[in-house]
Order: sequence, then structure tokens, then C-alpha cells
Amino acid sequence: MYGSAISGKKWHENVTTQIRELGYERSVIDHCLFIRNKDNNIELLVLYVDDVLVMSTAGVEQAEKQLDELENSYDIKRLGKASHMLGMGVYQNEKGTVLEQQAYLESILDELGYADAKPRGTPWNAYQIDKENKLDSAWTILYRRAVVGQLMYLANVTRPDVSFTVNCLTSNMQEPNEGDWERVKRVLKYLKGTKDMNIIYNKQHSGARQMELKTYVDASFAADKRKGRSFTGYVIQLNNSPIYWASRLQKTVADSPNTAEYIGLYEASIATISIKNLVKEMGSTTTIPSIFEDNDGARMLAMAGMGQKKARHLMTKHHYAQELCQEGEIIIERVPTSEQPADLLTK
Repeated sequence: MYGSAISGKKWHENVTTQIRELGYERSVIDHCLFIRNKDNNIELLVLYVDDVLVMSTAGVEQAEKQLDELENSYDIKRLGKASHMLGMGVYQNEKGTVLEQQAYLESILDELGYADAKPRGTPWNAYQIDKENKLDSAWTILYRRAVVGQLMYLANVTRPDVSFTVNCLTSNMQEPNEGDWERVKRVLKYLKGTKDMNIIYNKQHSGARQMELKTYVDASFAADKRKGRSFTGYVIQLNNSPIYWASRLQKTVADSPNTAEYIGLYEASIATISIKNLVKEMGSTTTIPSIFEDNDGARMLAMAGMGQKKARHLMTKHHYAQELCQEGEIIIERVPTSEQPADLLTK
């Protein structure tokens, strides 16, 4: 089966069966996460193809026993305490766990010839004049490799500050032009000056029973001039540390800024409830999630149905946030635009 089109699927089925026989339950939210409650200790196993990361609330010794169990079925190589995985640097200090991708970023800059480039202060220039000349086939392949194969992974893992930029760059993958390549160069120069940025996951205070779950959501009305669609951006924080974020084009056309923000609330609500359920699967609980929105019209529509007549044209699914709010599953709070961290994910 090795090398065939379904070899990856068969491998995942095989290893999933073996892990389940050890007493793990596969997460409903993430099929690469396996969870086991053993002697009132939570044990996690994260699988990515043939890379495995194990964790246990009982400490390092129990984590080693988890590997012993796997070793009965597979030949494994023990690499010790996690320090580097899938292009991520992982290290711990007194404050918590730090994720960074400086080495991965430096390899991108070296490969594309921007290791000594002059840094830029922002990743995107909204006033750049487009150059219509199409890139030739060789440059088109390089563009796709840089944007999809490298920058997108960086944006999804540790760099939410370039998520909007990378999202925009992927919209012209078929026939990129010289203007698109100029934008790639700009984001590379920005990353050159910010390559030491990282994400810190703070330790939970001893005795804390619940984790604080917060989501910041924003929308940029009709930001895509070609399709007339708006952008949604949101970032989900657990104990004030970002664990999930997104910057994406909305699937339907919004006819007003309020509608764009309301659709953004719907999209952020789905992601928030998914994270809440994931935390519950791992044996912990969260506070009632707070979703912070800076648009009063969208917020009041979701909280109290105010302006419902103006929202009759929206699809039923877009009222999901309103239903969650009425049932007490989420709390929608106001945040000033100047304090909205999701703003950088929409422009």
C-alpha cells in the first residue's frame, strides 16, 4: 500500500485502531487527537502522520509509559521532551509554554533570497497599484510554493498577524501577476523584521477549575472589490492566550456593514462552541464564552433580536449566534474598535 493514493488513509485507520485498543477515545472535534482518562489523570496523544506527541497530567513518567504502550505495536524513536515539531519550536519557561517558528521562517527567507532584505513595518499595502503583467510559469510555481506551501502554514500556526495578507494572496493562485509578487515580497520583508515573534501559553493558576474562553470578532465590509464580499476575522483566546484564529472571505454577499458583522458573529460562534467542546473532551471546563464585537447593530440583533425585520433576507444559519445568546451558551460583549485585536485579521 505504500506510495498508493490511499496509503495515508490506510495508515491512519491502522494506527487509530491500535490507539483505541489502548483505551484512548478519538476526539470528535479533531480526529488527530486521542484522549484517555486513566486513574483520574488525563492523557493526550496527538498524531500527525507518523509524528506523535504525548502528554499526561501525571507527569513525565506517565508520558513515558504511554510511549512504552505504543512501542509494543510500532518501532518508535524517542526524542525526549518536545523542543521542535512540524516546523515549530517548543520550549517552556516559568510563565508557560512558548511556540515559535523562527528557524522555519529563516529557511523560507534563505530559500527565496530575502535573508538580508530590508524589513518593512506592515505586511500589506492597501494603496499599491496593481501590475497586470502575468508571471511566467516558473515564477507562478514559485509564487504558489511560497504562498500555499510556506506562508499559509506560518500564518495558521504562530503568525495571525499575516493571516489576512496570506488569505488575499491565495485568491489569485491561478494566474498571479507582478503586483501579486510585489505583495509577497512585502510580507517577506515584514516577516524578516518580526521573525522573533512567538505565542506564549500561560500556565493555569493552581486550583483554577475553569478556563476563561474569549473570542474577538470583526468584519470588513465589501473588502474584496472583485467579488463584493466581506472579510471575517476572529481570534479565540483560552486564558488570554490565542489558540485559534481565522481570516477568511465570507461565503455570501453582505448588503451593509451590520450584516457583514452579523455574519462574522455566526462564523465566530461556531468556532467558539467547537473549542468549548474540545476543552470539555479533554476533561476540563470553561467559563461561558464571551464574544467581543465592536458593531452595536450586530451585537443588539444577536442579543435581543433588535432590527430583526432588516435581517429577514439572511439565511437561518446566520441567526445561530442569536440562538446561542438566548440560551445562555455565549455572552456577547462590546469592545471599542481601538481595542479590537481581530481588526488586523480583516484589513
